[in-house]
Amino acid sequence: MILLGIAPSITARKGKNARKKFIAGLVDYFRDNGPETGSDLIRARWEANKRYGCQQYAASFEIGNLVGVLINATPSFFWMLLHIYSRPTLLEELRAEIAHATESTTTGNTTTQSIIVSKLNEYCPLLLSTYQETLRVQTHNSSSRWVTKDTVIADQYLLKAGNVIQMPGYPVHMMPSIWGSDVESFNPHRFLKIEKAEKKSKDKSQKQHPASFRTFGGGSTLCPGRHFATAELCAATAMMVMRFDIEPMHNGGTWVIPRYKYGKVASAVPPPDRDVRVKIKTRRGMEDVKWQFAFEGSVSKFEVFGG
Repeated sequence: MILLGIAPSITARKGKNARKKFIAGLVDYFRDNGPETGSDLIRARWEANKRYGCQQYAASFEIGNLVGVLINATPSFFWMLLHIYSRPTLLEELRAEIAHATESTTTGNTTTQSIIVSKLNEYCPLLLSTYQETLRVQTHNSSSRWVTKDTVIADQYLLKAGNVIQMPGYPVHMMPSIWGSDVESFNPHRFLKIEKAEKKSKDKSQKQHPASFRTFGGGSTLCPGRHFATAELCAATAMMVMRFDIEPMHNGGTWVIPRYKYGKVASAVPPPDRDVRVKIKTRRGMEDVKWQFAFEGSVSKFEVFGG
């Protein structure tokens, strides 16, 4: 109701008050020169606001930035780790693969392992496939289009001008005719098989339509941040997989996949409906190793299905 602006002080009082407190906190943060000790991104945004005389709006701007950065990336990261760590074979496959994008250096008594983010796209196809399969299974987004003129689709469906068309992505992601008979199962190798089949086939009509993967929308509104999000999540997942072992604390040490918590209008990937208690420990032999991200040259565009 806050997004729609329908009397939010009545229909979304709790959310509106929370936003007011949040903005007040950010105002204090900027007044106390918080960006000076913040990330490069925060400092750059603050400098841009000052340059264009928008300091008084900086706190409100940051709420939009945080929504974009966190609301889908955080639950996507959760689901991806859950799918990986609940499948020991997949976990070991990924560790072996990511090792090719990792470099080790030793200075004195300190060993540093560097995950080369720019190499993940080239050396880690299974990681990228697992990421895309996570989004295929977990995404519950919907694209909207305004019909500007009467349009007939497939010679039988009339879309009248002046109406809004809603295109939910999840039903498309669950169509056996597109994804195969195992469509309801999580298959981390699915996108590897699709890529292999498309390279093998010379018939373009047999290639999977890019619009069948709806996570990032499509057409002129295809998410411009999809490659950044992919690099961000694949790099973070690679770091967790290489550094830590994770075990469930309850259910006799058995992983139980939680249900979704719906109700977040701006979220395409719903969070779990409950906490999943786990024990995280450093992998054996890695106790004294220092880890970091590194870049060699520019980070190439991650080849996400559908563009």
